[in-house]
Order: sequence, then structure tokens, then C-alpha cells
Amino acid sequence: MGNTSSIRKINCEDMQKACKNMNNYIIINTLDQSMQQCLILNTIKIENEEALINSIIKKSKNKNIIIYGRNCNDDNVYKKYQQLVSLGFTNVYVYVGGMFEWLLLQDVYGNDLFPTTSNELDILKYKSHRIFDVQYIQNG
Repeated sequence: MGNTSSIRKINCEDMQKACKNMNNYIIINTLDQSMQQCLILNTIKIENEEALINSIIKKSKNKNIIIYGRNCNDDNVYKKYQQLVSLGFTNVYVYVGGMFEWLLLQDVYGNDLFPTTSNELDILKYKSHRIFDVQYIQNG
């Protein structure tokens, strides 16, 4: 994963601002194709991402790009971050909380403050996998 201390991270309030200012921000995600039905509002659809990034490379690599994934433990976010930085983009940010945090906040504060492209009832499918107290196969 490399040196994560240099990764520029944003919080939910920064993400709210980006959602409302889509001319100034590009929002992309690292969710699986099967999880693209509910996204943070104004997220670029996964099928349009490559063409959009290629067109931006030709114009300006100073565009603000925000990446998010399933949750705070989604390593795909950091891979995408490194990919964009290696292409020369200078204003790349990671919304660390991802869809899990966003949907939890939406559940508490409402869709007006934390908008998504559709309603998602199964918030827990976005949570990270637990590490402690996991049952392992034992010999004997």
C-alpha cells in the first residue's frame, strides 16, 4: 500500500461540499460493479470513469478528484489514489469513511444532507470485515 501519510484525506463535510459543486470536483468510487446502484450523489458512473479521466489528462491535471470506496478499510481506494497520482494528477483526495459512513450519516441526518443516487436499506453490506474473534479452522 505504500506511504499512506502523504495521502490527502477528506471528511464528510468536505464530501458534502463536493457533492454540491460538481463543476469543481470529480467524484469516483472503487465499489464493485454489482454495488453501483447506490452511490454518493454526483459520483461518476463506473462505465464513464475511464473516458472522463482520459479527457482530463489532456486538459488539466489540476482537477479536484475525490475517491471513495466501501468503508475505511477499502484498500482499492488507495490503489486508485496511487494510479491517479502516477498519471500526474495533483489534487487527488480520499473520502476515508466511504459508503458505509455516508449511509450511516444519511440514516441519522437524512438524504438532504447526505444524498445518494438511490435508497439503500442494507447499510451493513458496506461495513468492513472484522478481524478479532474470527473463528478459524483448528486441527483436531
